[in-house]
Amino acid sequence: MPQLPSHIFGMHDPGAESHFTGAGKTGWVVVSVQVNPPDHAGNFSALANAVVRPIVRLNNGYGSAGTIPSAAQYDAFAQQCAAFVASSSGAQIWVIGNETNSGWERPGNSDGNGGEVIAPALYAQCFAKCRAAIKKLPGHTDDWVVPSAPAPWNNQTAYSGNANGDWVKYFQDVLTQCVALNAKPDAISIHTYTHGLDPSLVTINRPMDAPFQNRQFEFRAYRDFIGAIPSSLKSLPVLITETQAQFWQNQNVNWIQLAFKEINDWNAITANQPIQALVLFRWQDLPGDPDGWSISNRGALVNDFRAALQNNYRVRLPAQSPPPADPVPAAAIAKAKTLTWMPINDQAALYRFAQENNLGYPQTDEFEFTFNNAGYIAQVFNLGIVYVKKGDWGNVKWVKKQN
Repeated sequence: MPQLPSHIFGMHDPGAESHFTGAGKTGWVVVSVQVNPPDHAGNFSALANAVVRPIVRLNNGYGSAGTIPSAAQYDAFAQQCAAFVASSSGAQIWVIGNETNSGWERPGNSDGNGGEVIAPALYAQCFAKCRAAIKKLPGHTDDWVVPSAPAPWNNQTAYSGNANGDWVKYFQDVLTQCVALNAKPDAISIHTYTHGLDPSLVTINRPMDAPFQNRQFEFRAYRDFIGAIPSSLKSLPVLITETQAQFWQNQNVNWIQLAFKEINDWNAITANQPIQALVLFRWQDLPGDPDGWSISNRGALVNDFRAALQNNYRVRLPAQSPPPADPVPAAAIAKAKTLTWMPINDQAALYRFAQENNLGYPQTDEFEFTFNNAGYIAQVFNLGIVYVKKGDWGNVKWVKKQN
């Protein structure tokens, strides 16, 4: 498992590290790279040393190249991702592609039109290949390989079973397909935004119009996604790898502070699947980006972020399910609970085994039970239940007694 920061604060793009360290906080940084061909040296060690944990998004390319390539190129793309990871340093979390339900991210698209539709089954195939290639690398077996976050409120990708192109259904189907391919994600990535800088949009419950009347239209769209995570993945970490007021203005209205508070409040409820990262989009002001994307050149927003960092909003990891019990000990326990426990026969072989293993005194006579058509003999002692399969007398075992 990658080393994680202690706090939920995150920023898309390097450059804000001094604000984290100045506030005495650890956090996250998302770095988007192209692997075909690589446009980044892959050295993330400086970020890791600056107490921000890199989340690296691996893209085939941008624009018409597609965030992942056409299906015929999935094998090559997986090897390109693996080659980039192998030559990198300082990163252990990899997101495969970006918003694959959006027409703007399809291979072969022209200004968001046309191109190869990335249905959930196709994306899952690509993800499974990339995941396998990365985890085969020496030193990267325990890396997190994470599916792309879908674009909220984008209904461009319709397919059988999702005629309306519901982005939450798409998200759920992607995860289900990944599990079906034995490519279980290591974490979940989602995006959420508000339609404007009004801070009330962070906490408002605003449903959409039909046919999406069950979907949130503002920041709390993150709750729609979390509610759709399959039950088998409820113990996974959740990373909000992009959030933004569309679009940023040079005003400090506490939007950033309220967004981090909203996630911290969500995490404070034990029953909720916790969110480990909220990453603001984006720090850098890059040529060609739409006006209103960047934070670094807007001092009022920087001050809002610095104020948010004064809070102790800490990462809470999801509870892990206990491993399944060995069925034979469980069967012995179940049978033992039906009996009255009392000391008997201190000369038996099971008794001698119990004494050799400091299990105390007998509390029942020997009893029999059957598991998988095999007969067993067992006996309850103070600190455990001793049992042996009939005919296998040299292989006596014991299990801790349960109340």
